[in-house]
Amino acid sequence: MAMTARFERFDVRMALIGATAVFYALTFGPLYEELGPGVVSLSVVPVALAGWLFGLRAGLLAGAVAFPLNTVLLGLEDGANLDSVVWGGAVAGSAALMVGSVAGTLRDVTERLHAELERRWDVDGSVRASGSTLRQLVEHVPAMIMAVANDGTVTYANRAIGGLAAAQVRGANVYNFVPRAHRDLFRTALERAFREGGETGYEIAGSPDDDQTVLHVLRFGPVKKDGHVVATTLLSIDVSDSHN
Repeated sequence: MAMTARFERFDVRMALIGATAVFYALTFGPLYEELGPGVVSLSVVPVALAGWLFGLRAGLLAGAVAFPLNTVLLGLEDGANLDSVVWGGAVAGSAALMVGSVAGTLRDVTERLHAELERRWDVDGSVRASGSTLRQLVEHVPAMIMAVANDGTVTYANRAIGGLAAAQVRGANVYNFVPRAHRDLFRTALERAFREGGETGYEIAGSPDDDQTVLHVLRFGPVKKDGHVVATTLLSIDVSDSHN
């Protein structure tokens, strides 16, 4: 991480490119004696470095500078043959431009990809955080929330019911949790939600003892896919307190 941070600094990157170019220029003479005019191919090293560290524009600029630099260096070693000097500088400059263009393009593409990945990671993190918050709210809302398939199977439950944990409720038949006296009313409302694709519901009042009247409100909301109702949400609320 420390190494990456150092290379992100502008002055460090410029110093690295400059040092590479100076090293190339200082060693050009001795290498020319060993390799001949082919030594100009090494000029692509600082050019590629410029493109990779700064992007396409820097790569093209460094490639353009390579032509006069190589021409001068070749002239210092073989000034008597001007045509060879110019031709060698032009060839080396063209190669440097190509290398700088490729390296710079790769740098720019990598930067854009990195930025997009960071953006998506931030978005995914926000979605995950929002989803976690929503789950906590649903799990603690003072109401029973279910999702029921068209065959009556419970596919989601936000809390325990009938002595079963929420995970155990999932997969059970919803009618297992409906009092026998209310099953016909429940079935009519559920089938209507699937058939008509609209919200429906009913209220149930009862007196389990002489001191309290219980009132339940049930609401069914269809879940549609491609225009067809594939499930329905069930919201069951005990509103006894609000009616007392």
